[in-house]
Parts: sequence; C-alpha cells; structure tokens
Amino acid sequence: MLLSLLLACPASDKPSSPPLSRVDAVAAAPKKEVDVDAFCEDRSGKPFALPETEAPAENPTGWTWVNIWATWCKPCVEEMPMIVRWREKLQKAGVDVSVQFLSVDAKAEDVAAWRGAHSEIPAGPRIADVKLLSPWLGTIGLDASAVLPVHLFVDPTDTIRCVRMGSIAEHDYDAVSAVLAGK
Repeated sequence: MLLSLLLACPASDKPSSPPLSRVDAVAAAPKKEVDVDAFCEDRSGKPFALPETEAPAENPTGWTWVNIWATWCKPCVEEMPMIVRWREKLQKAGVDVSVQFLSVDAKAEDVAAWRGAHSEIPAGPRIADVKLLSPWLGTIGLDASAVLPVHLFVDPTDTIRCVRMGSIAEHDYDAVSAVLAGK
C-alpha cells in the first residue's frame, strides 16, 4: 500500500515549502488599473450647459459632478447620501469638486416635499420644463431613452469628461476619482 502511494505522487524538483502559518503575511494582489472607459458611456468632450432651471444653479470653480435625478427614481435617491460622502472625501483629498443635484421632476412641490424629508442632501436646481429634458439630453450625448440617474463629470472649462447613465455603487469610487483626476 505504501508503495502505491509513493508511486502515485510524482517526485518534484522543487523543494517543498513549509505551510503558511496563520501569522504569515500574504502579499496583496496588485491594484488593478481603473477602466474609466468602461465606467463612462461617453467621453467625447462635449461643451456643458445646464438646461433652463427653475432657479439659478451654483457656479462652481473646479470640477462639477451633475447628478440628474427625480424623487420617483429609487436608485437616484438611494445613491445621493453616498455621493455627498464621496464629495467630502474627494475634497479632503484635495479634489476641487462640487455636486449639483439636477431634479427632472415635473412638479416643484414633489421636490420640496422630498427635500423636507431629506435635509441632509444639498438643494439643487430643478429643470424649468420637463419637456426640455429630451432635447437637452441630446446635447450631452444621450437620447430620450436615457435612464435615471445620469451622472455628468464636467471639468473646470465646462467640458463634459464623462457621462455615466445608471446608478453608481461603492465599488465605483476609484473610477469617479480617476475621472476627476482627468484620466
């Protein structure tokens, strides 16, 4: 029996290494390069201008992250606290970025009621006329079938550097950070 076990295991030229103990360190895998092109739907560098809004929008000096949302869009409202946290984290890291939450709700009353229940989310402009949404989406490279939320990353020269359609998640932070670094 012992002979059959020995014959079943071929000899190796490599010396056997002792098994790792529970206190031995394991080298971390190298960090993967972020694929910004996979994160962004469009990176063609179109000029940016907000659609006509009900009230004037903030005029930022650095990068602007425009989050296009609606009160009835569950993924939109779920990601908003994360966006606020990320903005603070990015600013602490020295990235000059502001966030504008652009509501595309048809009624100002809906937005006001939602904001009353979510005061932790900064106020933002609301599109003046929801009929203007489809033509405006065309100016940023999307069509009327675009789904909310939509994220626009606009550089300090008012050039759109990334259009992202759909919600984002915690694992997207590195991609957002890379876009805002100009990659």
